[in-house]
Amino acid sequence: NLVAPYSLAVDEREIIFKPLNRELTKLRKAYKATDGVTAVQLEDFMTVIRKLKGVKKATTKTSTDSEEVQNAHSTSQMSYDQRTNTMDLLISLLQNTANYNPNEAEYQVATYQAKKTLMLQKTQAVADAFIPLNNARSTRNATLYNNDDNLVDIANKAKDYLFTILDANSAQYKAISKIKFKKR
Repeated sequence: NLVAPYSLAVDEREIIFKPLNRELTKLRKAYKATDGVTAVQLEDFMTVIRKLKGVKKATTKTSTDSEEVQNAHSTSQMSYDQRTNTMDLLISLLQNTANYNPNEAEYQVATYQAKKTLMLQKTQAVADAFIPLNNARSTRNATLYNNDDNLVDIANKAKDYLFTILDANSAQYKAISKIKFKKR
């Protein structure tokens, strides 16, 4: 069964990504407490954090124009790959902040570098587990639906044949007629 390894890989990746928003909130407070961080640096930091969390900066402008609302589109970059790539921005920003050198291990740059490495590994494990699962599903679909001698066509032919030899009022005919075989 190829679903189990894939499901496990997805679950393991989720364990890494799920606490990220809470950790980023705590990191924001640690960054804000760093001596010498300017308002511009904090705003750059918050931009990266919002990107990782998938939220927009709050705006005071609210539009009631239906055309403008209709033209709005999502800018969220919340895929696992996008979030992992955005971690590079966060790490770079932390490395380039002059006085950023927290004592707590959970806020140190090395911790976020290790987390990014783990995020990459878990995402790759999901991709690696998906390939055999997808191949197995393709094989199954070919056997059931797509091949010239697919099972759906064979079952429907057998059903048609049974209808020719059974009485329309028989219990077998009625039971068989309720069975549906269809291609997706």
